[in-house]
Amino acid sequence: MERKDFETWLDNISVTFLSLTDLQKNETLDHLISLSGAVQLRHLSNSLETLLKRDFLKLLPLELSFYLLKWLDPQTLLTCCLVSKQWNKVISACTEVWQTACKNLGWQIDDSVQDALHWKKVYLKAILRMKQLEDHEAFETSSLIGHSARVYALYYKDGLLCTGSDDLSAKLWDVNTGQCVYGIQTHTCAAVKFDEQKLVTGSFDNTVACWEWSSGARTQHFRGHTGAVFSVDYSDELDILVVLQKCKVKSLLHSPGDYILLSADKYEIKGHQDT
Repeated sequence: MERKDFETWLDNISVTFLSLTDLQKNETLDHLISLSGAVQLRHLSNSLETLLKRDFLKLLPLELSFYLLKWLDPQTLLTCCLVSKQWNKVISACTEVWQTACKNLGWQIDDSVQDALHWKKVYLKAILRMKQLEDHEAFETSSLIGHSARVYALYYKDGLLCTGSDDLSAKLWDVNTGQCVYGIQTHTCAAVKFDEQKLVTGSFDNTVACWEWSSGARTQHFRGHTGAVFSVDYSDELDILVVLQKCKVKSLLHSPGDYILLSADKYEIKGHQDT
């Protein structure tokens, strides 16, 4: 059929087709499909995909898109970001979605920061860190070798780590290098606290002691507890040592299980019951 004749025929068919009822149109299409070969069916499939599929996220107003996105969980949103550049742009611009995702992870939200991309990055970093923690890959680990028995007490400050052990020693380590800065002989340590000059230890022998790092000498020794001392603190300004101790035995003032705040200066130890 010549092109001109074909166009005339197509116009006539179109007019007739438009005059049919929906049912008649469907029957006509079914008949034409049954007469079509592979080339026509492939063409029909490609045309229908374009006609039937609509990118709603691209067509909807931005406010409606944001409203719909709020119903999706973060992992689904991240998958949707891979659909197209347009989807990624819209999803990454939804501040409320990513703030909520961070909130659900326990993140403190600063509402003054309205940059959606910022909160998306915060969420992604948090998820990555959680995955690393789960896989035991979040931190670099190293071992400090030096004690010959159980290490019971630890205290970290300003890049230095103090360890107290059942081997009757305490050591001060440089965490960055792994080197032992000081090592001194002590009693069995249940608690440690230190500064540059001295070490204070609470012990399983029921006493508290103060030691000099440079010489290893014990400069003070406090007695009075009836059980192991598991916590220590001190103030150089007040020249006072403080310990919170759980009472182990019954006395005139205390019963087993009572918490007693013990304060000690150079001459005496005083107990104050927690009421």
